Amino acid sequence: MPHAQNRRALNRRTLNRRALLAMTGAGALTIGLGNAANAADLLPRPTPRDWAKSPALRFVCLSPGGTHIAYMREENGRKYLYEYVIATKAFQTYDLGTAKIASIWWIDDGHLAVTSMATDKFEAFSGGRDTYYIVSVYNLQARTINTLFSQIEGFKSFVSGAVRIIHSNGKRQLTASSFPINYDEARYLYRFDLDRSANATVMDRAPWHTENWILTPDGEMLARATYSQKTKVWELQRYNQGIWKTIFSQHAELDYPNLVGLGRDGQSVVVFMNAGETKGHYYEVSADGVFSSPLPIKGLTAEPIFDPKTFRLSGYTTYDGWTQEHYFDPAMNALVDKAKASVEGYRMSIIDRADDPRQMIIYSEGEDDAGTYYFLDLKAGTSLTIGAEYPHIPPEWITTKTVITYKAADGLEIEAYLSLPPNRDAKNLPLVVLPHGGPVARDGQEFDSESQAYASRGYAVLQPNFRGSSGYGEDFVEAGYAQWGRKMQTDLSDGVRHLVKAGTVDPKRVCIVGTSYGGYAALAGAAFDPGIYRCAVDVAGVTDLGDFLESIRGYDTTVESTTYRGEKRILGDPATYAEVSPVFHAAKMNIPILIVHGKDDTVVPFSQSLAMVNALKAAKKDVTFIQYDHTDHWETNEAARADMYEAIVAFIEKHNPPR
Repeated sequence: MPHAQNRRALNRRTLNRRALLAMTGAGALTIGLGNAANAADLLPRPTPRDWAKSPALRFVCLSPGGTHIAYMREENGRKYLYEYVIATKAFQTYDLGTAKIASIWWIDDGHLAVTSMATDKFEAFSGGRDTYYIVSVYNLQARTINTLFSQIEGFKSFVSGAVRIIHSNGKRQLTASSFPINYDEARYLYRFDLDRSANATVMDRAPWHTENWILTPDGEMLARATYSQKTKVWELQRYNQGIWKTIFSQHAELDYPNLVGLGRDGQSVVVFMNAGETKGHYYEVSADGVFSSPLPIKGLTAEPIFDPKTFRLSGYTTYDGWTQEHYFDPAMNALVDKAKASVEGYRMSIIDRADDPRQMIIYSEGEDDAGTYYFLDLKAGTSLTIGAEYPHIPPEWITTKTVITYKAADGLEIEAYLSLPPNRDAKNLPLVVLPHGGPVARDGQEFDSESQAYASRGYAVLQPNFRGSSGYGEDFVEAGYAQWGRKMQTDLSDGVRHLVKAGTVDPKRVCIVGTSYGGYAALAGAAFDPGIYRCAVDVAGVTDLGDFLESIRGYDTTVESTTYRGEKRILGDPATYAEVSPVFHAAKMNIPILIVHGKDDTVVPFSQSLAMVNALKAAKKDVTFIQYDHTDHWETNEAARADMYEAIVAFIEKHNPPR
């Protein structure tokens, strides 16, 4: 069946599926479902700016009592918080301004927490420009805002690490930690009243190198972990009657353990081991430092789940391109199965739960759905359509990521995702290679607006999980050590050759686009893998490995942080950096290059792109440079992101025409 006919069949299926869900509940909160389009007539193709739009709703969450839903919408750069009362169908809206919102979550049925990001320079914290997190509590009835640490003398309004909801004296409070402005070699853990930051009390004045704390649901400190960059010793400490006692320690140059949560009995703690014979396993550690047998958390990508009410270990997730939940309690697994059945044939995630886990927010997506949120009340047997993330994108223009595998030149098997353009035969297509950032990260099945944008223009899109990617085991990660510009690079072009051999793509019409490490790979493709690509687009990519490594050394140059040493291990021998740093090989780049970077980037310095542009201009190469004053590494500025998508699509269509 041709690709276009598949799309029309899928279109009919999704409209029926959405109508079924809508009839079981109270209808859509944010959008109308509308009528089916004429399958013979495609709706207008979305523009690059359409794909770059922020989702119509984000951070969808459910109050603990299962009575309120909240989410955020963005309109012309401003963010708005929406509160919906399920019983009365009443809305309230709150203007969040132009802040960079990182998360929204309920504390109780009357208070929401909003986490935002700020980019600034504070010597006391990092010695340079960095991104900080601010947590504000919104009292929805009083319409007041309480920002953590804002009323505590000697502190900025920044939080460091996790913010937890605890129950104390019949009400909910928050705990959060931060460092004082004078950086007195301590990290402070505070307990906060929801409505007045001035009422906060100090729970612990801990060593500055404290990693995190484990608390009971009523806010009692149970354990904490520390790691000293100087001594390279990790310690697990237990709290008892006002005294911290070390119950386990380990010398670790880099791969030290992680204290991750409360054990199943409510007294032990869960620790993940990163080295030695116990590497890759989770353990429960008792109050006297005795380790259990390895916990039944299975799989290379498994991560523990902790119950939001009891804080105890309750299960684990696995990831193979989509996250799956597994619980130790069969009743919880039955709830997950019921949620999956409600959107049969589509990928599903449980986004949030009420205190009664039978009430939940779920998210689903699939071949013809860019993502929709629902409220399921399995207790009452009802559902409610909250809304779609991208209601402006016609289903006909959504394409499917297909999992493919191919062999690298040295025989290593590489898994990748291939997106084909809608309404075109999968033969002799132009190709965009889209390597992910990280590089210790991976691509999955999730809807991805960037790959969709290129596919909608007529391109096949290849997203390889090249060696060094996460999710395939430690050996696969280590296979990428010292392979920047080498085998990590040829893993990409081996994927191109695989598609050429299959007849899917035209070998003369291939370009490469990437962000962060992917941006590096785009430039490295131009410099070190000649003849593969017709053009390259680098967004916020590393161009000088040695200079980049120095940028993450930290303010104390006498001590190498674990971040610095970890990156150094991935990059390999510093003596070889110049060999694979694109900035020193501009003369080899004989294809058009577009470089894009935001000045608010605190991950990859803006200077990396500036140096690359200058080198290319000096070598008289075809380079275009676009810079944005208020754009960070995560491209949170919608206006800049829309401009960037439009510029990239115009660039690749000019230098690698889709037809």
